[in-house]
Parts: sequence; C-alpha cells; structure tokens
Amino acid sequence: RNNFMFLPTGCIILAIGIYMLIKGRNKTNDLKKYENENLLSDGTVYFDNIKASRTHGANKNFYRMITVMGLFTGIFGLIFIGYGLNIFTHVM
Repeated sequence: RNNFMFLPTGCIILAIGIYMLIKGRNKTNDLKKYENENLLSDGTVYFDNIKASRTHGANKNFYRMITVMGLFTGIFGLIFIGYGLNIFTHVM
C-alpha cells in the first residue's frame, strides 16, 4: 500500500508544530523578561493598571498553551512522517 502522501503532509504538520513551539517559547520568555525587569521590592510585578496585569496574565497562559499545542502538533507530524516512511508497518 502506498503511504507516500503521509510524508509531505507530516513534514508540513511538523514544521507548523516547530513554529508554534518556538513562537510560544519566545513570547513566554518576553513576558518573563518583562516580569524580571518590573519586579518590585516586595516580589510583585509592576503594571500600569489592572487591565495591563490581566492582559499580561492572559497572554502568559495563551503562549504556554501555544507551546504545548506546538509540541503535540510536532509529535503528530512525526507520526505522519513515520507512516509515510512505513516505519509503523511490519510483515508477519
């Protein structure tokens, strides 16, 4: 049986997963950098207002989710590549 179409599809899915993973990690690191640069003496992070604080928290959770989804997307792409290369098939 021909599993050729799994290979390019898997490569595209893997590339999307890697992009999501890198983008999510970079944005999360940017948010952590902001926290470190705006740390007050009592250990809290300074924000201009409550809206900025909530936006920061929402962005932090969003980019963590993007990172995790990128990881799973990448694994899914690797599985497709494996099927395209007939790694998961065996003859008895």
